[in-house]
Amino acid sequence: MAHEDEPVDRPAWWRGDDAGHRLGGKRAFVTGAGTAPDGELLGIGEAIAVLFAAQGARVAVADISCERADATLRMIDEVGGDGVVTVGDLTQVDDNQRCVAEAAEAFGGLDVVVNCAGLPGGGRSPVTVDLEAWAAVMAVNLHAAFLTARHTIPHLQAAGGGSIVNIGSVAATLGSGSGAYAASKAALGGLTRDWAFSHGRENIRVNCLVVGHVYTPMGSLSGTPRDRRRAGVLGTEGVAWDVAWPAVFLASDESRWITGVELPVDAGTSSTGSLAMSRLNDRYPD
Repeated sequence: MAHEDEPVDRPAWWRGDDAGHRLGGKRAFVTGAGTAPDGELLGIGEAIAVLFAAQGARVAVADISCERADATLRMIDEVGGDGVVTVGDLTQVDDNQRCVAEAAEAFGGLDVVVNCAGLPGGGRSPVTVDLEAWAAVMAVNLHAAFLTARHTIPHLQAAGGGSIVNIGSVAATLGSGSGAYAASKAALGGLTRDWAFSHGRENIRVNCLVVGHVYTPMGSLSGTPRDRRRAGVLGTEGVAWDVAWPAVFLASDESRWITGVELPVDAGTSSTGSLAMSRLNDRYPD
């Protein structure tokens, strides 16, 4: 129950009594952070960018669309945050390098990197999958993350360390016919551990959020709200903010001793099996 002196209206990202400034002084580069100008359904990248800003970070919104990046920047302004826009195709070496350089120049360096740019598709059997769709998904989900790490890690080194947060998916470990999407996210998990090993002694931490069936523009393609609720042991449907908050933790100094980890953010979907979930859903029907 809310206290009488608490405001009635809470921002959508509110979790707890104190908004906090857990990322004060951090300079973050977030890929795939543009949002639809109408703002009807929020994706993970823009939620992370906005919440980072609300928590005190200066945030570079990296996206292929200027319109979408500007829409997120307006949301950052609304929470009193500090952000810049950098636009380019992050799958291309020159664009990626330029976008990172623009962000680092604007902020005087970088401390946090979030690889969130993602594309669905390229699924089904390798016999029938569209090869162009396969290549496009691998380029956005994996190659762009590799290039972003290539160009941001020198800035983290110059800062004396930092945090890289990769956005993975339960599709990497649970067969669902998602093809290239599953392959790209599984590879991102492998790179998470490898980058953590390669740069740990430079005080650069690398972790991955393994995201379940959240209600986002991409996640809404994976069934109905009932399907998403019944996929996890909590029986609730997650939204982009439920992924953004763990990203805040991994970006902050609170997680200074955590690296090389794939953290499920999935309402327990990956903690059990289909037979057990069938029994659970029979016990707690909608």
